[in-house]
Amino acid sequence: MSESVSRDTPNPLENPEQVEREGLEITERDIVFDCPHCRGELVVDLEGAGLSLTCVHCGQTVIVPEYHGPSLHFLEAATSKLTEALRNARKGSPRKFDFSNRSAAELVARRAELERQSEEIQAQSAEIRGQVNHALIQLHRYQLKLDMLNESQAELEMELKAITERLSPDAPQVRSDK
Repeated sequence: MSESVSRDTPNPLENPEQVEREGLEITERDIVFDCPHCRGELVVDLEGAGLSLTCVHCGQTVIVPEYHGPSLHFLEAATSKLTEALRNARKGSPRKFDFSNRSAAELVARRAELERQSEEIQAQSAEIRGQVNHALIQLHRYQLKLDMLNESQAELEMELKAITERLSPDAPQVRSDK
């Protein structure tokens, strides 16, 4: 198969699991954090969580924090990157294909490659739908937990207010435990 056959389809969207920042590729596996001594930004793979390392900015020893999911910067940049790629893909005019200079064997090979790519995209789509569903379930759990915490906080505030009112100089005397 000739090299020109692979150029019929543009590259798929850039890998959203990698974001370049100041020449450094950050992935969803990276812990991005600031040095507590100099506030310099550090990036360490999640396997480095809990390890001590020397800050490349100030030379002080730093303990890598625990991994709590992709960094906010990664999520923002990856989202922006995907949005831009989708916008560019939608702007493009419909493609016209010219197969007049292709042999039947090249076309059969190209069709097989396109079918393979289509299956791969379908598999990735199914995986991402699963991840979205999982994220929605997790979001719902967090929302329920937040609602419970807000209810507990409201109850505590009501009790604190009642105690404050009871202890005010205008309230009847509170018995002394002396």
